[in-house]
Amino acid sequence: MAKFVVGKAAPEHFEDLRYTAKKAAETTEYWKERFSGIDIESMTPETLVSNLNSLYITPKNLYDTEKVWPAYIKNYDIFYTVVRTSGTTGQPKRIPYTLDDKRRVARQFIPWLEYFEKGDRIASFFPPLPSASGIMGYGAVEELKLNVAYFQVPIQFLRMPDILLNELRAIRPTHLFCLTTTAFLLGLKLPEDIREDVRVILVGGETLTEELAKATLENFPNAMIIDALGMSEEGAVGYRIVTRKKTTNFSFPESIIVLKSNEDDEYKEYHKLYVTKVMRKGELTGLPLFNYDAGDLARVENGQIKSIIRINDAISLAGATLYLDQVISIVHRYPFLVDFVILYYPLSPSNPKPKAIIRVGYVGEKPAGIEDEIRSLIYEGNNPVRYEVEESKQAELIIEAVPAEKVREGLPQKPGKTKRIFIVGKDI
Repeated sequence: MAKFVVGKAAPEHFEDLRYTAKKAAETTEYWKERFSGIDIESMTPETLVSNLNSLYITPKNLYDTEKVWPAYIKNYDIFYTVVRTSGTTGQPKRIPYTLDDKRRVARQFIPWLEYFEKGDRIASFFPPLPSASGIMGYGAVEELKLNVAYFQVPIQFLRMPDILLNELRAIRPTHLFCLTTTAFLLGLKLPEDIREDVRVILVGGETLTEELAKATLENFPNAMIIDALGMSEEGAVGYRIVTRKKTTNFSFPESIIVLKSNEDDEYKEYHKLYVTKVMRKGELTGLPLFNYDAGDLARVENGQIKSIIRINDAISLAGATLYLDQVISIVHRYPFLVDFVILYYPLSPSNPKPKAIIRVGYVGEKPAGIEDEIRSLIYEGNNPVRYEVEESKQAELIIEAVPAEKVREGLPQKPGKTKRIFIVGKDI
């Protein structure tokens, strides 16, 4: 199976990789085990490729904080905060975030400096702590000492049009930091004079298709898009620039990316993406990551990443992620529920709200209140989904209970991401 490396993989960065690996092996039980038998002193990015079957970490490993958190975090030897990201087993993942992590995210922003000018005004819809996006966006701009103003806009304003309009008229933003969904919705809601002031839109959190980018830029006539691959665990991993005339390839300024060709015929043009966080000598990260497998896929042409589809065993509901295994764990609690599928309506110009319909199949009599019970369990284990559906109103979640034999009636011809997730409408 073909594998290759992109990102921070040049020889001048080998020492940073070795330092990062050595510190991880010294301070975490997990990486001490994973690096056993590997000569860190001569490590290169090819080491990540050749040891991919043993040297890796998955989102589920992050729950075992005793093993994956470094000793200097567990012993409170340095200052850190904790960001949270949606969980797959009913619990959020908690990620330590250090001052050195903040400096590193700022370095990830450096390629974008040319798109900022003195006096720019950033309206950020990235939520604040414990969300990672808010602290990373604000912290990077602060660390880079840009001569700009950063305005935090409560995302609840998106469903309060008069308040939102008053806020943005006061700010007169030149830059928007927001989720892909939010950018598209703002383009539909805002008056022309505010939209014409916007020059840069930083988006992330959901796959940006060519169709969606075109629709967003049509509504912001003077803007360009920075499409970021962001991860709470790693930062602003990569980015590409999207304008009306062209779209650049993805770049990864502070990370090493291992790409492995995909065996799935549905995604044969895509490669599985593994992320390694590289620190500089003397820096301490809250969470070491080598070959982090978050499930993302990259479309590769001539050795360059053209686009990324986020998490093939999950769906994006605005800024939230609904993981398939969370739904599986809930459905399997009930012996009378024997099957389920998810009908996913992705964000598109014709569908301004991403929507998921979870269709569960029962045997015997229909259980009273089962739809509300499943919804409640999803919300209990995944607060971001509850937030986007119930509070920000940027996504929809519908639960349908039907006789088991009707679960798979009228489905699209082929599954969209897995044999349980079926995409309705235009996908990537």
